[in-house]
Amino acid sequence: TLFRSYFSLRSPYSAIVAPRVFELGRLTGAPVRLRYVLPMVMRGLPVNQAKRLYIVRDAKREAERLNLPFGDIADPVGLPTERGLAVLNHAIAAGCGPDFLESFLRGVFAEGIDAGSQRGLQRIAHRAGMDWAAVTRALDDPSWRTLAQQHRDRMQHIGLWGVPSFQVDDRPGLWGQDRLFMVEQDLAAA
Repeated sequence: TLFRSYFSLRSPYSAIVAPRVFELGRLTGAPVRLRYVLPMVMRGLPVNQAKRLYIVRDAKREAERLNLPFGDIADPVGLPTERGLAVLNHAIAAGCGPDFLESFLRGVFAEGIDAGSQRGLQRIAHRAGMDWAAVTRALDDPSWRTLAQQHRDRMQHIGLWGVPSFQVDDRPGLWGQDRLFMVEQDLAAA
């Protein structure tokens, strides 16, 4: 079974769904294939302030309902996201992608960690089991940019535009953290 999960390092909804996605993968035996994309605002798409505020408030309500940490936010737009994606690309190859993703998202959306700083990124990476030498090598590798574009192209090819989004095998794509129950149904059917 191919279980693809599309996300952004700046998406509050990605932050609150990531732990549940990985748990669903563990419970069903379907490894999660992480597919990262740049945040909409970093792709030149306008997101007005009312929408940004609503998303953060709604994610906070959902996090509280699910008893997940959320709220001390250090917005990772720009350099923090780019650094995070560079490291995540290498973390995925090293088999610790889920750990790094969860650490990053928890850090910037629940713990106020500045992922753009060396100290902040070190803390996030160390918690995911990565050493600083590996992080430094990752930061020098721009190949994540090509993969982010390929992931975005694939996401759009299956009719999706935002994150978090999911696809099981060749079934229709699903958008939104509130569609995880449908992902579970697709995994059961697969």
